[in-house]
Amino acid sequence: MNDIAAPPGQSTRQERQWMAVGLRRLPCRYWWRGGALLLVTLTILAGCASLPPASGAAITDIEQIAGRWAGTINNGSEDFFYLTITPGSKLVAVWGINTARGTVTIRNGQAAFEMQPPISEGTIRLYLDGGRRTLIMDGVLPSFSARVTPQR
Repeated sequence: MNDIAAPPGQSTRQERQWMAVGLRRLPCRYWWRGGALLLVTLTILAGCASLPPASGAAITDIEQIAGRWAGTINNGSEDFFYLTITPGSKLVAVWGINTARGTVTIRNGQAAFEMQPPISEGTIRLYLDGGRRTLIMDGVLPSFSARVTPQR
C-alpha cells in the first residue's frame, strides 16, 4: 500500500517518515563532518606552525655556522650525527660507523656542502629561534636529512 504513488503535491507515508528521519539526523550528521574537518585542519596548521620556514636565515659568512654541532641524521633510519665545520670551510661529519670529510661553500646567502665517503652533496640551512641556532643538512646522492644544534 505504501508503494502506490501519491497524488501530485502529496507524499506517501513512507516518504514522510524518511524525510522526518533525514531532517532530524541531518544537522547532527553535518555537525560531525564539520567538526571532523575542523579538527583535521587545526591539526595540519599546528603541525606546519611548528616547522621552521623552508628558506632559513641567510648565511653570509662561514663564522655563522662554524663550530661543533650534534643532533640526528635520518637516512632511512635515525642515528646520532656529529658535525664540525671549521673557519676554513672544512667539515667532518660522523654518524654510526661513518666518518665523512668535505667542504662548505657559501654563495648568495646559501651554504652547500660536498663530502665523502660516501660521496654526498647538498644544502645547509640555518634557523634562528630566539638565541638558539639549528642547522638542517639536506643531502642528495644518497638522500638524507640531519638536524643539529651547537654542542655544549
